[in-house]
Amino acid sequence: GFLAIHNHYTATAKELSLEGLEPPPPIRNTVIVPISTLHRGVITALKYAQAIADGQPHSIVAVHIASDEEQARKIREKWQKWGDGVELEIVDSPYRSLVRPLLDYINQIDRQYENDVITVVLPEFVTQKWWHYVLHNQTSLLLKGALLLRKNTIVTSVPYRLGQDEQRGGVGNQEY
Repeated sequence: GFLAIHNHYTATAKELSLEGLEPPPPIRNTVIVPISTLHRGVITALKYAQAIADGQPHSIVAVHIASDEEQARKIREKWQKWGDGVELEIVDSPYRSLVRPLLDYINQIDRQYENDVITVVLPEFVTQKWWHYVLHNQTSLLLKGALLLRKNTIVTSVPYRLGQDEQRGGVGNQEY
């Protein structure tokens, strides 16, 4: 058992070593913000996406997976006011599927560029009580699981804490 552990650590150290590594080429970062609806948590996530886009607004896109046209229309209307210049893509999903259409969209974007990294910024709201979490955020967990092993993909959550309006100032609870 100890020998197997030692071999694991040795193999890991060798794989992580900089010995013989050539500097990698520059990368392009595309930031994708999946949104189900427009709320304060989404606005906070968009602000974070803009901050990590390195001043390149064309590299950020918000993606809404729409199961019906009325829902898509409402998102487009609100986006005019709150989108802050970020492109909005509406992807139709008549079967109410979310993960597969989003993964297909990410794959489509990924094929456009070489040496790119896809950063998926997930807006999440954090409830005050642990048991409230069971009622929300299951979609984020599904997306994180689906994206976890995807090559050249970074997944980050941007929390918005519910019920803490009086404690403004930290990331995730700015007033808009």
